[in-house]
Amino acid sequence: MKNKIKLVIKIAFILFAFWIIFHKLNIDELKKIELKEPFWLLVAFIIFNLSQIISAKRIHTYLANINITPTFKYQLMLYYVGMFYNTLLPGGIGGDAYKAYKFEKSFNKGYKLIIKSLLIDRVSGLFAIFILMSILLFFSSFTSFLAFGVFLLIISPFALYFIHKIFFIEFKPSFCKNLNYSIIIQSLQVLSFIFILFSFGIKVHLIDFSILFLISSVVSSIPISIGGVGLRELTFLYGLELLHLNPATGVVVAFLFFIISLISSSIGILFIKKVGNINTN
Repeated sequence: MKNKIKLVIKIAFILFAFWIIFHKLNIDELKKIELKEPFWLLVAFIIFNLSQIISAKRIHTYLANINITPTFKYQLMLYYVGMFYNTLLPGGIGGDAYKAYKFEKSFNKGYKLIIKSLLIDRVSGLFAIFILMSILLFFSSFTSFLAFGVFLLIISPFALYFIHKIFFIEFKPSFCKNLNYSIIIQSLQVLSFIFILFSFGIKVHLIDFSILFLISSVVSSIPISIGGVGLRELTFLYGLELLHLNPATGVVVAFLFFIISLISSSIGILFIKKVGNINTN
């Protein structure tokens, strides 16, 4: 019952978000948006999934710190199954809860310790977004935020290091390696988003679009939506209005990014039966 209520709330939020979007956007502007080079959507899909493969490698590295050592092939399959549960079955078991259960059962490790590994994996990704966003600010139209960008660039690596040292000491040995992984992952996701822009023939203001994409990635982690739907689109709606750019394009491209992640998540259904027994290194 609790999960059903959460699902209803999320659906209600998505409907409300799109009511705001369609209320503010000119429908005629949406009709003018045309897919010009669909080939780039395929490239975006490939790049997005490459980022997911590296994401699986990052959590694989964190888990090795606590002697949880499935094969990477198994880890990758389980990662996609987790994506499937998170995105396509939002009212059921969460992807992280499912992964934690599988590892606890197979490696006799404490559930809380496993959850810590999954949590620091998320935190590492968040700080990589901060670092990447602060670098892009120097080349963007967000000139009034340059001082903030400098602060964010300096403080983020140190803050993440001390978070590892104080709260996640078990995972400190892989701090540098996984920070590098995280920056690569977020860079690939930005690149995937840019390729979606290319598919609509958009090749200007790419840095500004990329910053808004990174902001939307942070915002979409708020657990009030399904896969960030509505949250990403609202970020582009108001962000592009701030820059006096056409928000309709950003909203459409943000939604297409969700579609790509949705299709990618559906790959997990192919591996549900195969992750029954964990293969170890």
